Amino acid sequence: MFVGHHSAAATYDATRSVTITGKVAAFVFRNPHCFLYIDVGAGPYEGRRYVVEMSSAGVLGNEGWTASTVHAGDDIAVTVLPARTGKPAGLCRDCELRINGTVTKASILK
Repeated sequence: MFVGHHSAAATYDATRSVTITGKVAAFVFRNPHCFLYIDVGAGPYEGRRYVVEMSSAGVLGNEGWTASTVHAGDDIAVTVLPARTGKPAGLCRDCELRINGTVTKASILK
């Protein structure tokens, strides 16, 4: 059996990083990937919704994350690998998130 999966290297630029700050719009804790949606408050994506791809619920769960780790309305800052297309999307790989002033770590695809 073959299972398809997109290539992070093809989708995201591992040679650059961007820091996104704003308010959490939603956090989706599911497999195969969790997603964080951020309403950006400053910078080049100000006023837009930025999508952050994260690891699976299982991997994040092993790091202590749950569906209630992040809530809509939380203040957040996260540094991600940006999408190669320039769209408001990025990959959280071994990143730190500052949620309401508290630093939390997340990694992807161990």
